[in-house]
Amino acid sequence: MATNDLEAARQVLADARRIVAFTGAGISTDSGIPDLAGIESILRAEPDFHGNGFTMLDPDFAQREPAVFYHLYRQTFFHPQAQPNAAHRFLAQLARQGLLAGIVTMNIDGLHQRAGSQHVIEYWGDMRLNRCVQCQRRYDWDLAVHQPVPHCPICGGLVLPDFVLRRLAAYSDAEWAGEHLLQSADAILIIGTQRQAASFPDGTPKIVVNQRAQPVRGQDTVMLTGNAAEICRQLTADLPDNQVQSTV
Repeated sequence: MATNDLEAARQVLADARRIVAFTGAGISTDSGIPDLAGIESILRAEPDFHGNGFTMLDPDFAQREPAVFYHLYRQTFFHPQAQPNAAHRFLAQLARQGLLAGIVTMNIDGLHQRAGSQHVIEYWGDMRLNRCVQCQRRYDWDLAVHQPVPHCPICGGLVLPDFVLRRLAAYSDAEWAGEHLLQSADAILIIGTQRQAASFPDGTPKIVVNQRAQPVRGQDTVMLTGNAAEICRQLTADLPDNQVQSTV
């Protein structure tokens, strides 16, 4: 990450009055939750599993092999003990200062809310939402925390994450609200996602924070390559009334 790129990002933030953040798995790696590359690495290391993340999250597989599914789910997506890191807290501070209009996220970990952010649009929902495959009763994550393979206490049916049962389909109302919010921004912070900057509203200044560099077109995008939490710590240092803790 070049110093001039960091300075350019600071200028975008200084000029903005309505920032919207779009976040993916890369923002939560410092909280101990693997990103997509990390998930695939974990799955490849499993000698008795032959497939990828999409195979694991297929509801037919989860119902056919529930013990295997939950074994893999706990290594990859399900980390109820995870805590927000500096990147989540940075966005929460922007919101407290009235600079961040909201967050659109592809994550299901709930860490933005734990950090104090209130306006969070979740495309795939939250891992706290689970359903019985038989009676459709809804449960939070407590059953999965306390049972190796959670079952409904009413009918005995298998309980699975809602986003798995929906076959990874995003909530249509959340997608609409998220894209509408992005259209309203005068600056967009894109953190830890593989979604390309070119797919966001054209002409709106963008800051892309990612572990891996992405192709950037036009003059409206600043690319910051590196660890999201560390980059956000550096950006936090320039904010007035600094309330974000320096530790992850």
